[in-house]
Amino acid sequence: MTIQRVFSDFTLCTLGALAPMTASAALAPMTAFEALTPASQAADAPAIVERLTEDEVLGEDSGKDPAWVDTSHRFATDRTLALTRWVDGFFGDVDSDTEIAESRLRLKLTTDWDDRLGTETRVSVGGKVNLPRLANRVDLVFRGDDPDELIAGDKEDPSQSQIGLQVLVDESAAGNHRTDFTVGLSSSGPKPGINYRYKTIWNPKTSFRFSQRAQYDFDDGAFATTKIDLDYALSKRSLVRTQNRMLYGEETDGVEWSTRVGVVRQWAVTNGFERAAYVYIGAKGNTEPKDDVENYQLGLRLRAQAIREFLFFELEPTLNHRIDSPAATREATWAIEARIELLLFD
Repeated sequence: MTIQRVFSDFTLCTLGALAPMTASAALAPMTAFEALTPASQAADAPAIVERLTEDEVLGEDSGKDPAWVDTSHRFATDRTLALTRWVDGFFGDVDSDTEIAESRLRLKLTTDWDDRLGTETRVSVGGKVNLPRLANRVDLVFRGDDPDELIAGDKEDPSQSQIGLQVLVDESAAGNHRTDFTVGLSSSGPKPGINYRYKTIWNPKTSFRFSQRAQYDFDDGAFATTKIDLDYALSKRSLVRTQNRMLYGEETDGVEWSTRVGVVRQWAVTNGFERAAYVYIGAKGNTEPKDDVENYQLGLRLRAQAIREFLFFELEPTLNHRIDSPAATREATWAIEARIELLLFD
């Protein structure tokens, strides 16, 4: 049994226990893809995928015709790109939102319940707004409240500001390399920084993304964040995603790190509204004053588009085995986050 078959069976069994899913829903087209993917991207990989017919990929002379190899390779690669972009757009990846050509804002209302820490409700805004007459190179950026963006369990990352300016310095023709100059805005003054991102397709089923962000705070000194993400496509609607984060600076506890691996499954429902589930396991810790793992986590992130194409509902229960303070013992605890999101386009 292959790794792909194991992950596929695991994903389908998990989602089957969470929500009924008919065969027709599983095979429904991704009608909301255009609403979640920038026009420039939607015209790229997904359009190519649609033009490729099944007969082209499953040709009879596959062993003899070199064109068949090129066609099938291109089909698989474009499908992987389309799936990765869909997951980023649907779940609201912060970096993905800030790199698109159009303005996009996400208004979120989040309630976080923890059986040991109590309940917290917060409102956040994420995304970016293009500033006119600046050659599409300067944007007003809102970092928002992306659970995948921060060191798991932390609400603030000092290497990035909640609001700031982003200036595109350089981007390769294919879009693999991108460099931005950033200026964070805060009560303590401006926070100059720089952000570099590299992404590529390793093979027809595997995509890779690396980013390095550095920022200087006149009060707390310099901080930096390294992120490494790897996606492996299981099918046209599911993938395995690994996420790794490292935060380090003058005021951090050595290197503060987090790692997570999970399976994302997407399907369409009635009226074209989409749903997705993300089952994951992860851990977070730091290297000072001693090398320690603060939390082991098992989580499920359920996200659904409903009522209108710009309205999303999300529920994320987690089981944590964590240490809340240096003197405390490690204990199991439940937490649940509920989110309502309003997606605004330019």
